[in-house]
Amino acid sequence: MAVIRIFGISLVLMGGFLAYGLLGSYRPILFGTKREATIVAVKRFDNKRFTYVYYPVFQFAHQNKTIRIIDKSGDVKEDSVGLKAFIYYDENYGISRGFTSVIIIFSIISISCLFFGLVALLYKGRI
Repeated sequence: MAVIRIFGISLVLMGGFLAYGLLGSYRPILFGTKREATIVAVKRFDNKRFTYVYYPVFQFAHQNKTIRIIDKSGDVKEDSVGLKAFIYYDENYGISRGFTSVIIIFSIISISCLFFGLVALLYKGRI
């Protein structure tokens, strides 16, 4: 019985940790506004694994201001200048390109860890 409780506590802690980490990824999507942005430039950064990584520089209008910001959440090809993309922007939380498969998969893992951890904690030994 003690092993099941320790397993349940560890699952709840792991699921809570994943959910807390994903909260930062959801904030621009939840609180931001959807904007159409144009890639006006591509910044080149050195990378330890690869030779170079190219990050897009988005330009868009927000509250009668033109904003240019580098998105380091994903890289693009070097010839991506001029492409348009929809992004979510909030002044406090930055930008996000929306729900990605990584965010969705880790959300499902987090929810299942929390669910099975609570089931293990509430398990009374009856089948």
